[in-house]
Amino acid sequence: MIIASIEVSFPPGSVETILKLQACVPVNDYLAEHLKSCAKRLYREYERDEGADLPEGWHWTTIGEISGMVCRGITPKYNDESDELILGQTCIRNNLVLLENGRLHAPRKITEKWLKKYDLLINSTGVGSLGRTAQVWFDPSKLVVDSHVTIVRAADPRHALYMGFWAFEHERYIESLHTGSTGQTELPRDHVKAIRFMLPSDAELEKFNAVAQPAVELIVANQKESKQLAELRDTLLPKLMSGEIDVSSVAI
Repeated sequence: MIIASIEVSFPPGSVETILKLQACVPVNDYLAEHLKSCAKRLYREYERDEGADLPEGWHWTTIGEISGMVCRGITPKYNDESDELILGQTCIRNNLVLLENGRLHAPRKITEKWLKKYDLLINSTGVGSLGRTAQVWFDPSKLVVDSHVTIVRAADPRHALYMGFWAFEHERYIESLHTGSTGQTELPRDHVKAIRFMLPSDAELEKFNAVAQPAVELIVANQKESKQLAELRDTLLPKLMSGEIDVSSVAI
């Protein structure tokens, strides 16, 4: 048996450039996960056991009591020529909003269901995805969710991040609130509004937000940079391999 030997060569410097671009993306992803873990630990420092006496200023509340809106998204009408993006349940993973999994959607008039910063998103149908949560940590533009996702919008912005991190830590509990049988499970809006949890005092919320807000903004910045680096890598890779771009004399 004769095995052909194929020798592949790259222009000088191209391999190093590709490897460095590839390395930047997972590093940023790691940083985002680390920051998210730190923010979750911060939440746990403020959380209290259900049976414990509440500190002064703390009180029990429900999502419905502190939310200005709790509703499902809209029925999609896909249109590849639109500039409006609609997110489904695959866009909510690891407590992050993944815009790359969204689809273009026929534009409609502005409604209250256009997402706003710090909206909490909860997957609300189907086994395996129901109960997953994420929060909009960036300023969205022409962004909506479909009818399989519940939007929770805090009436007071000071409550938003704390409520979001509470949801991240209680996804299994949220999942347990579903109705219906296997394959037909739903999370009713009234069940979401009835979710009960402890809300810290105004002073404690101010301390929490002072640390949590910069952390989530850094996570968003890292996500954006990772996306830009991945796009740059995918654009440059074919040109580097073909020799169209020569980076042998470029110091990186």
